[in-house]
Amino acid sequence: MASDKPNVSEVKDFDHSKLKRVQTTEKNTLPNDETIKQELAPDVFPDRSEVKDFDTKCLKHVETVEKNPIPSKDTIDEEKKNKPFEGVKIYDKARLNHVETEVKNALPSSQDVYQEMKNAAGDLPDRSEVTAFDQGKLKHVKTTEKNVLPDKSTIQEEKIDSRAEVKEFSKDKLKHVDTVEKNPLPTAGDIVASRMPKVKPDRSEVTTFDKDNLKKVDTTEKSVLPDQKAIQEELVESRAEVKSFDKSSLKHVDTVEKNPLPDAGTLAEALRPNNLPDRSAVADFPKGNLKHVETKEKNVIPDKDAIREELVNSRAEVKSFDKSKLQHVETKEKNPLPDAKSIAEEKSAS
Repeated sequence: MASDKPNVSEVKDFDHSKLKRVQTTEKNTLPNDETIKQELAPDVFPDRSEVKDFDTKCLKHVETVEKNPIPSKDTIDEEKKNKPFEGVKIYDKARLNHVETEVKNALPSSQDVYQEMKNAAGDLPDRSEVTAFDQGKLKHVKTTEKNVLPDKSTIQEEKIDSRAEVKEFSKDKLKHVDTVEKNPLPTAGDIVASRMPKVKPDRSEVTTFDKDNLKKVDTTEKSVLPDQKAIQEELVESRAEVKSFDKSSLKHVDTVEKNPLPDAGTLAEALRPNNLPDRSAVADFPKGNLKHVETKEKNVIPDKDAIREELVNSRAEVKSFDKSKLQHVETKEKNPLPDAKSIAEEKSAS
Protein backbone atom coordinates (compact mmCIF):
# COMPACT_ATOMS: atom_id res chain seq x y z
CA MET A 1 0.00 0.00 0.00
CA ALA A 2 2.87 2.40 0.70
CA SER A 3 4.11 2.07 -2.92
CA ASP A 4 0.73 3.33 -4.24
CA LYS A 5 1.10 6.77 -2.58
CA PRO A 6 1.56 9.78 -4.94
CA ASN A 7 4.97 11.36 -5.20
CA VAL A 8 4.75 14.76 -3.47
CA SER A 9 8.49 15.47 -3.32
CA GLU A 10 8.26 18.10 -6.09
CA VAL A 11 5.50 19.93 -4.25
CA LYS A 12 7.53 20.04 -1.04
CA ASP A 13 10.59 21.41 -2.87
CA PHE A 14 8.64 24.06 -4.81
CA ASP A 15 9.85 27.66 -4.37
CA HIS A 16 6.85 29.77 -3.34
CA SER A 17 8.74 33.00 -4.01
CA LYS A 18 8.17 32.50 -7.76
CA LEU A 19 4.44 33.13 -7.36
CA LYS A 20 3.15 36.61 -8.31
CA ARG A 21 0.64 38.72 -6.43
CA VAL A 22 -2.71 39.14 -8.22
CA GLN A 23 -5.43 41.63 -7.29
CA THR A 24 -9.12 40.74 -7.68
CA THR A 25 -11.28 43.41 -9.37
CA GLU A 26 -15.08 43.20 -9.42
CA LYS A 27 -16.25 43.96 -12.98
CA ASN A 28 -20.03 43.71 -12.55
CA THR A 29 -21.15 45.69 -9.49
CA LEU A 30 -24.63 44.87 -8.23
CA PRO A 31 -27.08 47.81 -7.93
CA ASN A 32 -28.02 49.10 -4.48
CA ASP A 33 -31.51 49.39 -3.01
CA GLU A 34 -32.12 52.95 -4.21
CA THR A 35 -31.19 52.12 -7.81
CA ILE A 36 -33.54 49.12 -7.92
CA LYS A 37 -36.34 51.15 -6.33
CA GLN A 38 -36.01 53.89 -8.96
CA GLU A 39 -35.99 51.34 -11.81
CA LEU A 40 -39.12 49.56 -10.55
CA ALA A 41 -41.09 52.76 -9.89
CA PRO A 42 -43.78 53.48 -12.57
CA ASP A 43 -43.58 56.56 -14.76
CA VAL A 44 -47.08 57.84 -13.85
CA PHE A 45 -48.89 57.00 -10.58
CA PRO A 46 -52.72 56.62 -10.71
CA ASP A 47 -54.87 59.43 -9.35
CA ARG A 48 -56.51 58.35 -6.06
CA SER A 49 -57.73 61.74 -4.91
CA GLU A 50 -61.40 60.82 -5.53
CA VAL A 51 -61.06 57.67 -3.39
CA LYS A 52 -59.57 59.59 -0.47
CA ASP A 53 -62.29 62.32 -0.63
CA PHE A 54 -65.19 59.84 -0.92
CA ASP A 55 -67.82 60.15 1.82
CA THR A 56 -68.50 56.69 3.26
CA LYS A 57 -71.78 57.94 4.83
CA CYS A 58 -73.37 57.80 1.36
CA LEU A 59 -73.12 53.98 1.39
CA LYS A 60 -76.23 51.95 2.25
CA HIS A 61 -76.35 48.88 4.47
CA VAL A 62 -76.76 45.65 2.43
CA GLU A 63 -77.47 42.20 3.80
CA THR A 64 -75.87 39.26 2.03
CA VAL A 65 -78.35 36.59 0.93
CA GLU A 66 -76.98 33.17 -0.03
CA LYS A 67 -78.70 32.07 -3.24
CA ASN A 68 -77.12 28.64 -3.57
CA PRO A 69 -76.64 26.98 -0.16
CA ILE A 70 -73.95 24.33 -0.25
CA PRO A 71 -75.16 20.81 0.73
CA SER A 72 -73.89 19.31 3.96
CA LYS A 73 -71.28 16.58 4.20
CA ASP A 74 -73.91 13.90 4.89
CA THR A 75 -75.89 14.92 1.80
CA ILE A 76 -72.77 14.75 -0.42
CA ASP A 77 -71.79 11.32 0.97
CA GLU A 78 -75.32 10.03 0.35
CA GLU A 79 -75.25 11.29 -3.26
CA LYS A 80 -71.91 9.57 -3.88
CA LYS A 81 -73.35 6.27 -2.62
CA ASN A 82 -76.63 6.38 -4.56
CA LYS A 83 -75.70 8.16 -7.82
CA PRO A 84 -73.80 5.23 -9.47
CA PHE A 85 -76.72 2.85 -8.72
CA GLU A 86 -79.64 4.97 -9.99
CA GLY A 87 -80.05 2.81 -13.11
CA VAL A 88 -79.78 -0.39 -11.06
CA LYS A 89 -82.54 0.64 -8.64
CA ILE A 90 -85.16 1.16 -11.38
CA TYR A 91 -84.20 -2.01 -13.33
CA ASP A 92 -86.92 -4.70 -13.60
CA LYS A 93 -85.47 -7.84 -12.02
CA ALA A 94 -88.29 -9.98 -13.47
CA ARG A 95 -86.51 -9.96 -16.84
CA LEU A 96 -83.53 -11.89 -15.46
CA ASN A 97 -83.24 -15.61 -16.23
CA HIS A 98 -81.85 -18.20 -13.84
CA VAL A 99 -78.34 -19.39 -14.86
CA GLU A 100 -76.26 -22.16 -13.34
CA THR A 101 -72.51 -21.66 -13.23
CA GLU A 102 -70.33 -24.46 -14.62
CA VAL A 103 -66.58 -24.68 -14.09
CA LYS A 104 -64.89 -25.15 -17.48
CA ASN A 105 -61.27 -25.37 -16.30
CA ALA A 106 -61.05 -27.15 -12.94
CA LEU A 107 -57.89 -26.64 -10.90
CA PRO A 108 -55.62 -29.73 -10.58
CA SER A 109 -55.53 -31.61 -7.29
CA SER A 110 -52.43 -32.15 -5.14
CA GLN A 111 -51.85 -35.61 -6.66
CA ASP A 112 -51.93 -34.17 -10.21
CA VAL A 113 -49.42 -31.46 -9.22
CA TYR A 114 -47.10 -34.02 -7.62
CA GLN A 115 -47.26 -36.29 -10.69
CA GLU A 116 -46.44 -33.39 -13.03
CA MET A 117 -43.46 -32.35 -10.89
CA LYS A 118 -42.21 -35.93 -10.77
CA ASN A 119 -42.45 -36.35 -14.54
CA ALA A 120 -40.71 -33.01 -15.17
CA ALA A 121 -37.82 -33.81 -12.79
CA GLY A 122 -37.22 -37.29 -14.18
CA ASP A 123 -34.96 -39.74 -12.34
CA LEU A 124 -32.99 -38.40 -9.36
CA PRO A 125 -29.15 -38.49 -9.61
CA ASP A 126 -27.23 -41.35 -7.98
CA ARG A 127 -25.57 -40.10 -4.76
CA SER A 128 -24.26 -43.41 -3.51
CA GLU A 129 -20.62 -42.57 -4.42
CA VAL A 130 -20.78 -39.31 -2.44
CA THR A 131 -22.05 -41.00 0.73
CA ALA A 132 -19.44 -43.79 0.47
CA PHE A 133 -16.50 -41.41 -0.19
CA ASP A 134 -13.53 -41.77 2.23
CA GLN A 135 -12.81 -38.35 3.75
CA GLY A 136 -9.39 -39.59 4.95
CA LYS A 137 -8.01 -39.20 1.40
CA LEU A 138 -8.48 -35.41 1.54
CA LYS A 139 -5.37 -33.25 2.12
CA HIS A 140 -5.14 -30.29 4.49
CA VAL A 141 -5.06 -26.94 2.65
CA LYS A 142 -4.26 -23.56 4.20
CA THR A 143 -6.27 -20.57 3.01
CA THR A 144 -4.08 -17.66 1.87
CA GLU A 145 -5.60 -14.19 1.58
CA LYS A 146 -4.40 -12.59 -1.68
CA ASN A 147 -5.84 -9.08 -1.22
CA VAL A 148 -4.97 -7.93 2.29
CA LEU A 149 -6.86 -4.81 3.37
CA PRO A 150 -4.92 -2.18 5.33
CA ASP A 151 -5.45 -2.00 9.06
CA LYS A 152 -6.51 1.05 11.07
CA SER A 153 -2.96 2.24 11.77
CA THR A 154 -2.00 2.13 8.06
CA ILE A 155 -5.09 4.15 7.05
CA GLN A 156 -4.40 6.73 9.79
CA GLU A 157 -0.76 7.03 8.69
CA GLU A 158 -1.82 7.63 5.06
CA LYS A 159 -4.26 10.35 6.15
CA ILE A 160 -1.58 12.09 8.20
CA ASP A 161 0.96 11.95 5.34
CA SER A 162 -1.53 13.29 2.79
CA ARG A 163 -2.55 16.22 5.01
CA ALA A 164 0.85 17.09 6.42
CA GLU A 165 1.88 19.20 3.43
CA VAL A 166 -1.48 21.03 3.36
CA LYS A 167 -1.32 21.88 7.07
CA GLU A 168 2.32 23.03 6.87
CA PHE A 169 1.72 25.21 3.82
CA SER A 170 2.29 28.93 4.53
CA LYS A 171 -0.43 31.20 3.15
CA ASP A 172 1.93 34.19 3.34
CA LYS A 173 3.79 32.88 0.28
CA LEU A 174 0.69 33.23 -1.91
CA LYS A 175 0.43 36.27 -4.19
CA HIS A 176 -2.63 38.38 -4.86
CA VAL A 177 -4.44 37.61 -8.13
CA ASP A 178 -6.99 39.81 -9.89
CA THR A 179 -10.02 37.99 -11.25
CA VAL A 180 -11.11 39.13 -14.72
CA GLU A 181 -14.73 38.43 -15.63
CA LYS A 182 -14.95 37.52 -19.32
CA ASN A 183 -18.75 37.40 -19.66
CA PRO A 184 -20.30 40.08 -17.39
CA LEU A 185 -23.95 39.61 -16.50
CA PRO A 186 -26.44 42.31 -17.51
CA THR A 187 -27.36 44.82 -14.83
CA ALA A 188 -30.86 45.40 -13.50
CA GLY A 189 -31.14 48.51 -15.68
CA ASP A 190 -30.29 46.53 -18.83
CA ILE A 191 -32.90 43.88 -17.98
CA VAL A 192 -35.61 46.49 -17.33
CA ALA A 193 -34.72 48.37 -20.53
CA SER A 194 -34.92 45.16 -22.63
CA ARG A 195 -38.39 44.34 -21.23
CA MET A 196 -39.82 47.82 -21.74
CA PRO A 197 -41.84 48.23 -24.97
CA LYS A 198 -40.51 50.58 -27.60
CA VAL A 199 -43.81 52.46 -27.82
CA LYS A 200 -45.82 52.91 -24.60
CA PRO A 201 -49.65 52.97 -24.86
CA ASP A 202 -51.51 56.26 -24.41
CA ARG A 203 -53.36 56.23 -21.05
CA SER A 204 -54.49 59.84 -21.00
CA GLU A 205 -58.13 58.92 -21.83
CA VAL A 206 -58.29 56.47 -18.91
CA THR A 207 -57.06 58.98 -16.37
CA THR A 208 -59.54 61.68 -17.58
CA PHE A 209 -62.53 59.31 -17.88
CA ASP A 210 -65.69 60.51 -16.06
CA LYS A 211 -67.07 57.67 -13.88
CA ASP A 212 -70.45 59.44 -13.56
CA ASN A 213 -71.29 58.36 -17.13
CA LEU A 214 -71.40 54.70 -16.04
CA LYS A 215 -74.83 53.10 -15.45
CA LYS A 216 -75.77 50.77 -12.62
CA VAL A 217 -76.24 47.13 -13.72
CA ASP A 218 -77.87 44.39 -11.65
CA THR A 219 -76.25 40.98 -11.85
CA THR A 220 -78.71 38.18 -12.69
CA GLU A 221 -77.80 34.57 -11.99
CA LYS A 222 -78.70 32.42 -15.02
CA SER A 223 -77.92 28.95 -13.63
CA VAL A 224 -79.66 28.56 -10.26
CA LEU A 225 -78.57 25.54 -8.23
CA PRO A 226 -81.28 23.52 -6.43
CA ASP A 227 -81.77 24.27 -2.77
CA GLN A 228 -81.41 21.80 0.07
CA LYS A 229 -85.14 20.97 0.10
CA ALA A 230 -85.16 20.01 -3.61
CA ILE A 231 -82.08 17.80 -3.14
CA GLN A 232 -83.71 16.07 -0.18
CA GLU A 233 -86.88 15.34 -2.20
CA GLU A 234 -84.82 13.81 -5.03
CA LEU A 235 -83.01 11.58 -2.54
CA VAL A 236 -86.29 10.36 -1.04
CA GLU A 237 -87.76 9.54 -4.48
CA SER A 238 -84.61 7.67 -5.60
CA ARG A 239 -84.68 5.47 -2.48
CA ALA A 240 -88.40 4.67 -2.61
CA GLU A 241 -87.94 1.50 -4.69
CA VAL A 242 -85.12 0.19 -2.47
CA LYS A 243 -87.09 0.77 0.74
CA SER A 244 -90.26 -0.85 -0.67
CA PHE A 245 -88.46 -3.99 -1.90
CA ASP A 246 -89.85 -7.23 -0.40
CA LYS A 247 -86.98 -9.27 1.03
CA SER A 248 -89.25 -12.29 1.52
CA SER A 249 -89.11 -12.98 -2.25
CA LEU A 250 -85.39 -13.81 -2.00
CA LYS A 251 -84.39 -17.49 -1.91
CA HIS A 252 -81.75 -19.11 0.29
CA VAL A 253 -78.65 -20.29 -1.62
CA ASP A 254 -75.96 -22.61 -0.24
CA THR A 255 -72.36 -21.98 -1.37
CA VAL A 256 -70.61 -25.13 -2.68
CA GLU A 257 -66.80 -25.11 -3.05
CA LYS A 258 -65.91 -26.83 -6.33
CA ASN A 259 -62.09 -26.88 -5.98
CA PRO A 260 -60.98 -27.25 -2.31
CA LEU A 261 -57.41 -26.16 -1.72
CA PRO A 262 -54.96 -28.75 -0.30
CA ASP A 263 -53.89 -28.41 3.33
CA ALA A 264 -50.32 -28.16 4.66
CA GLY A 265 -49.98 -31.91 5.23
CA THR A 266 -51.05 -32.73 1.67
CA LEU A 267 -48.59 -30.23 0.19
CA ALA A 268 -45.72 -31.55 2.35
CA GLU A 269 -46.48 -35.10 1.29
CA ALA A 270 -46.68 -34.08 -2.38
CA LEU A 271 -43.33 -32.24 -2.30
CA ARG A 272 -41.45 -34.97 -0.41
CA PRO A 273 -39.12 -37.00 -2.75
CA ASN A 274 -39.47 -40.76 -2.99
CA ASN A 275 -35.84 -41.50 -1.98
CA LEU A 276 -34.34 -39.36 0.79
CA PRO A 277 -30.52 -38.79 0.75
CA ASP A 278 -28.30 -40.73 3.16
CA ARG A 279 -27.19 -38.43 6.01
CA SER A 280 -25.50 -41.06 8.18
CA ALA A 281 -21.99 -39.74 7.37
CA VAL A 282 -22.95 -36.24 8.53
CA ALA A 283 -24.51 -37.52 11.75
CA ASP A 284 -21.38 -39.61 12.64
CA PHE A 285 -18.89 -36.79 11.82
CA PRO A 286 -16.54 -36.13 14.82
CA LYS A 287 -16.73 -32.45 15.76
CA GLY A 288 -13.42 -32.74 17.64
CA ASN A 289 -11.53 -32.65 14.30
CA LEU A 290 -12.68 -29.05 13.71
CA LYS A 291 -10.21 -26.23 14.49
CA HIS A 292 -10.96 -22.94 16.20
CA VAL A 293 -10.85 -19.94 13.84
CA GLU A 294 -10.83 -16.30 14.93
CA THR A 295 -12.53 -13.72 12.73
CA LYS A 296 -10.54 -10.54 12.05
CA GLU A 297 -12.10 -7.34 10.76
CA LYS A 298 -10.02 -6.13 7.78
CA ASN A 299 -11.83 -2.83 7.08
CA VAL A 300 -11.94 -0.97 10.41
CA ILE A 301 -14.34 1.97 10.68
CA PRO A 302 -12.69 5.13 12.11
CA ASP A 303 -13.48 5.89 15.74
CA LYS A 304 -15.18 8.97 17.16
CA ASP A 305 -11.92 10.88 17.73
CA ALA A 306 -10.75 10.43 14.13
CA ILE A 307 -14.10 11.63 12.76
CA ARG A 308 -14.08 14.65 15.11
CA GLU A 309 -10.52 15.53 13.99
CA GLU A 310 -11.60 15.47 10.32
CA LEU A 311 -14.56 17.74 11.10
CA VAL A 312 -12.32 20.23 12.94
CA ASN A 313 -9.85 20.35 10.04
CA SER A 314 -12.61 20.84 7.44
CA ARG A 315 -14.20 23.70 9.41
CA ALA A 316 -10.96 25.51 10.28
CA GLU A 317 -11.27 27.99 7.43
CA VAL A 318 -14.89 28.82 8.31
CA LYS A 319 -14.08 29.37 11.98
CA SER A 320 -11.07 31.59 11.17
CA PHE A 321 -13.12 33.84 8.88
CA ASP A 322 -13.06 37.51 9.97
CA LYS A 323 -16.69 38.60 10.49
CA SER A 324 -15.64 42.25 10.77
CA LYS A 325 -15.32 42.36 6.96
CA LEU A 326 -19.05 41.84 6.56
CA GLN A 327 -21.24 44.91 5.96
CA HIS A 328 -24.59 45.60 7.56
CA VAL A 329 -27.55 45.36 5.15
CA GLU A 330 -31.10 46.44 5.92
CA THR A 331 -34.02 44.60 4.33
CA LYS A 332 -36.59 46.81 2.63
CA GLU A 333 -40.00 45.69 1.38
CA LYS A 334 -40.31 46.66 -2.30
CA ASN A 335 -44.01 45.96 -2.83
CA PRO A 336 -45.90 46.54 0.47
CA LEU A 337 -49.38 45.01 0.59
CA PRO A 338 -52.33 47.38 1.11
CA ASP A 339 -53.91 47.45 4.55
CA ALA A 340 -57.57 46.76 5.37
CA LYS A 341 -58.51 50.46 5.17
CA SER A 342 -57.07 50.84 1.66
CA ILE A 343 -58.88 47.70 0.45
CA ALA A 344 -62.19 48.94 1.87
CA GLU A 345 -61.75 52.33 0.18
CA GLU A 346 -60.98 50.68 -3.19
CA LYS A 347 -64.08 48.44 -2.91
CA SER A 348 -66.31 51.41 -2.03
CA ALA A 349 -64.91 53.41 -4.93
CA SER A 350 -65.51 50.59 -7.43
